[in-house]
Amino acid sequence: MTGHKLVTPADVRQWITFAHGSPHYHHLAEVIASDPDLMRVLNRIEHTPNTNVLFAGVQFLMKKGEGANLAEYFPNFTPEPLALAEVDCHFKDFVLNHEDRLVEIGGVRFTQTNECRRCTALLPGVWETPIDRFHLIDVGCSAGLNLALDRYGYRWGDLAWGIDSSLTLESELRGRGPSVRDIEVLSRIGLDLNPIYPTDSDDRLWLWSLIWPEQHSRRERLVAALELLKDCPMDFVSGDATMSLNDVLTRLPAGEPVIVMNSFAMNQFSPAMREDLEMTVARHRANREIYRISFEVYNSPNQWASLQIDNGSGFEIVGQAHIHGEWLELYV
Repeated sequence: MTGHKLVTPADVRQWITFAHGSPHYHHLAEVIASDPDLMRVLNRIEHTPNTNVLFAGVQFLMKKGEGANLAEYFPNFTPEPLALAEVDCHFKDFVLNHEDRLVEIGGVRFTQTNECRRCTALLPGVWETPIDRFHLIDVGCSAGLNLALDRYGYRWGDLAWGIDSSLTLESELRGRGPSVRDIEVLSRIGLDLNPIYPTDSDDRLWLWSLIWPEQHSRRERLVAALELLKDCPMDFVSGDATMSLNDVLTRLPAGEPVIVMNSFAMNQFSPAMREDLEMTVARHRANREIYRISFEVYNSPNQWASLQIDNGSGFEIVGQAHIHGEWLELYV
C-alpha cells in the first residue's frame, strides 16, 4: 500500500464525532484508539474511512455466522444485547482472530452505503428543474437505490406522492413543500468504482453490514428497497466516473435531456476530480440539456447537507436536508 497514510488514535477519535446515534461505534472506536494492536489492524485496512470499513467487516463476518459471543452485544443480532461496557475484550479477540480476513475485506470493499431516504431530497431536487422526461445518471451509485427515486412513495408532512409503492419514505417538512409532478425516467445508469449488485447475496450483505447496529429502520428500508429494485432496470458502469461519464453521455440518444446527480460521493473525489467531472458535463451541454443535482456535506459533520442544482450557470443552493433524509427544507 504505497503512500498509505497511517491513521492515528486522534484520527479515530475525530471519526467518533461522525458516529451520530451509535453508542456501539462510539464506544468501540474509543476501544480501537486506546489499543495499539487494534490500531495496527486498522492501519492494514486499505480503503477509507478505515474505521467504517473495519466495523462493516466485523458485522459482515458475524452475519455469516462467526463471532457468536460478540454478536450477543449487538442490538441488530439479538433483541436483548449484553452490556456494552463488557464488550471490549470480545471485540478485540474477534478482530485479532479474524485479522487477515478483515484486511482482505478492506482491500476489496468500500464504504458505499445507500440510504434511499435521501431520495426525499433528491426527488424534490429533480422537481426543481424544468424537465419531466430524462435519462438519470448517479455518480457513486453504490447499489443504485437512488436511481429508483420515482419508484418509492413519499410523505413530507401532510404532502404525499406515489404512496401506492411497496416502500414509502417519510421526511419532516420544514418550510415550503416540493413541487410534485409526474416524471419519466428514460434510463437509469449508475457510475461507481465498485458497483454493488442488488442480486448478489454478498453485495447485499455488505450493504447491510455498513449500517450501524442501532439503525433498525435504515436496515428495514434497505431490505425493502433492494426488493423493489428487482423490478427496476438499471445499468451499472464500473470505473472512474470522471472517465466513464463521458462515454455514457456520448452513447445516450442524441438531444435527450439528462440529470447527473450525486449524493455523499464527492468526499471521495479530489478537487481536481470534481473539476474534471463538471468539465465533462459542460462539454456535453453543447449537444443536450443537462442538469446537475448535488446533495453533499463537504466540510463539517453536521446533521444536514446542502441540496444544489446547476443548469450550466453554476451550482445554486435550493435547500438543505438531514444527511439521512429525516427532514427537508427547500428555500423560497
